[in-house]
Amino acid sequence: MKVLLLKPPMRASMIEIGRHMPVGLLYLASMLRDAGHEVAVFDSLAHIEDNHVVPESELTEVDRVKLASHPRWRHLIHWGAHWSKLRAAIEDFAPDVVGVSCMFTPHYEPAYEAARLSKSIFPDVPVLLGGQHPTVAQAHVMAEKAVDVVVRGEAEQTIAHLIAAIEAGTPLTELTGLTFRCGAGFCECDRPSGGLHVTAATNWNGDLDSLPLPASDMVDWSNYDHTATVITSRGCPFACTFCTVHAMVGKKFRSRTSVQIVDEFEHYVRDHGVRNFFIEDDNFTFDIPRVHAICEEIRRRELDIRLHLPNGMTVVKLDEDLVHSMHDAGFRSLFLGLETTDQARLKAIRKNFTSLDKVRAGAQLFGGEGVEVGASLIVGLLGQDVREIAKDSITVARSGIRFWTNPFYPIPGSTDFQQCLDEGLIRLDTEYALFDQYNFAIGSTHLTPLELYWSWIATQAIAQWSAYVFEEHQDETFEGALAALGDHVIAAGQIQAPTEFDAVGAVPVAVDGRKFDVHRPSCFCALHALSSNDLPLDLCQFSGDIVAAVVSLRLGRPVGAVPTGRNSDVCSFELVERTDEVWPATLETFKSVLATADETDKLEAAVTAS
Repeated sequence: MKVLLLKPPMRASMIEIGRHMPVGLLYLASMLRDAGHEVAVFDSLAHIEDNHVVPESELTEVDRVKLASHPRWRHLIHWGAHWSKLRAAIEDFAPDVVGVSCMFTPHYEPAYEAARLSKSIFPDVPVLLGGQHPTVAQAHVMAEKAVDVVVRGEAEQTIAHLIAAIEAGTPLTELTGLTFRCGAGFCECDRPSGGLHVTAATNWNGDLDSLPLPASDMVDWSNYDHTATVITSRGCPFACTFCTVHAMVGKKFRSRTSVQIVDEFEHYVRDHGVRNFFIEDDNFTFDIPRVHAICEEIRRRELDIRLHLPNGMTVVKLDEDLVHSMHDAGFRSLFLGLETTDQARLKAIRKNFTSLDKVRAGAQLFGGEGVEVGASLIVGLLGQDVREIAKDSITVARSGIRFWTNPFYPIPGSTDFQQCLDEGLIRLDTEYALFDQYNFAIGSTHLTPLELYWSWIATQAIAQWSAYVFEEHQDETFEGALAALGDHVIAAGQIQAPTEFDAVGAVPVAVDGRKFDVHRPSCFCALHALSSNDLPLDLCQFSGDIVAAVVSLRLGRPVGAVPTGRNSDVCSFELVERTDEVWPATLETFKSVLATADETDKLEAAVTAS
């Protein structure tokens, strides 16, 4: 059969995504080709030339709900191929079956729209939906009539059997990991038409070496910066309350052998000239001897490769030998998941296996080897107030650890999601598109959406310009503080496009009184690959808010930034006084924590001197 595997576009106010090789679809493509089927893969997210601000005429009902609920931003970004390009891909391949990937619940609507598009072209072609979202929200998916079958969990275990059954016209009731409608041609039972069949869960694959290599010949590597995504293990024994990884890969840690993993690295180097790799494991260092074996095999083959851990790693069992081994094998960047500096809060989110001291020690070990390393914090964890958030970011910054922050949001299927339901923060009928990391629509138990937004903005400002915020200085004007920020930018060499490990963009490169220009490659619009100059002036409000926040933190006065212009090189803003209630109140809390930290530092310095 002809099977088309699709990764749909995404839409949000901010989309934090890189053009990562669609490794999940490529695994399925290999399984299907090995079973004798003809397969095509269309990755909408690779087509960044089509990225655009969604015009009013194209907004869907769900889009409008997202925009109405966002406390600050007024525009949505469409990331990926235009629908016309997706239509052409479907029409040209003329598939017998279409499979659509949907990994993130808040971005479900483009996946459903891809299913509707396929049905409008080929009404009789079955549409399958797989990924994290349909695995945790199958009832929501099956309410969409364009979707015929949900594939839950690890689809490699199911896909070949499913396509064979569709080809033969045999019932799907004996297959595992599926959800489908009764009476839709997939069963032979007497149940009323429209009811759902939910077959038993598929067992986790205990032999990951049995999987074929992803179909790497099916992608244009220039679309992915000649970087491959590799999965060396699955399963997470931990139980962090904000995470839903167990639904897709289970709790038991399962791994591939070191030889097969390095065979994959060598394959990409030899056949595609790829030497840069993202390892997408959730727990790469869970089995330390395994990591040493992988590193030793890389060194033995003398592979010149660069390895990165974008999903991060824990600090459990971290020691100097491991860090040295990883560096020598080619590891060049990673982050350490901290989430909060408060041990009681870490226990509450079931992550008390880490701590600030452990992360600091790990950062020093990796940094000493020349590996780019940072830590992550979550802003607005359930139970956190603004003071605790401020203390987290200020403490980490004063510890000398590079870090960035992510706003809290409840993920359907997580423990935190259930707690949000129990506490009335959300309801069962809350629009799923609102559970978006950068939508801020939900807020948190102690924070309104706008309070969560400004708390996050303040932490981002500290993450990028902590030296500027903490620097001793005399009373300054707006103009003086902004000029000092420009000096810091020059001294830090920040006038460049931000890398993956820069906390935020928004680098002010020219200052004139209260006016400043943000380096266009670091501004919000460029971070989303929006090349047109014909963009809404307020699209880049996020960039202005970051700069205004850091000036506010230094001055101790609430400052805002108004967008004033844009050209091919810079986006322009002007600082203004802010009189609204939320940012001044948030700033006062951060000021108080900063003052307490300053006094503590002075006391410790005096004790040391004596």
